Amino acid sequence: MKIITLIIAGLLILNIISNAQYKVNKTKYDLKTYHYKVGDPYNPGVMGFASLVIPGFGQILEGETVRGFCFIGGWVGLNIIKYGILMRPESGSLQSTSNLNKVRYVLVGLRIWSLFDAIHVAKVNNMVFRDQNKTTFGLQLFPYLGSIDYFNLNNDIPVGLTLVINF
Repeated sequence: MKIITLIIAGLLILNIISNAQYKVNKTKYDLKTYHYKVGDPYNPGVMGFASLVIPGFGQILEGETVRGFCFIGGWVGLNIIKYGILMRPESGSLQSTSNLNKVRYVLVGLRIWSLFDAIHVAKVNNMVFRDQNKTTFGLQLFPYLGSIDYFNLNNDIPVGLTLVINF
């Protein structure tokens, strides 16, 4: 059990320090407003599926190699521990079965964590890509109607249009 705890702690530490730019980018964008558009370099569904099959593979495909290798390293390490428990002569004991089930639960948790992380990273990287490669511009026209000035005896109301251009 101590080995599993150390592996999980190591994964968390490596995940924290893996990519500082991603940490900055994920605070800049609101992922609730994200919708996949044609031309985005990373499809979140495909990256999530890749990380479900092999934890960390989706992150590697997105260019987050350190983050992906952390997930792969944890997955390989946990599988080594799992097969080490299975190959012991006393593997039929109740204690060994309990440890094996704990490792299996951690492996399932790692796969799910990797899946959601790959989807999240794909969305953030797509939003960064959109900001860096803007090729369109926005043009909006808004009417303007000013308030009534009661001290003005002419009762002139300012009226106009506002033009907003985004590049």
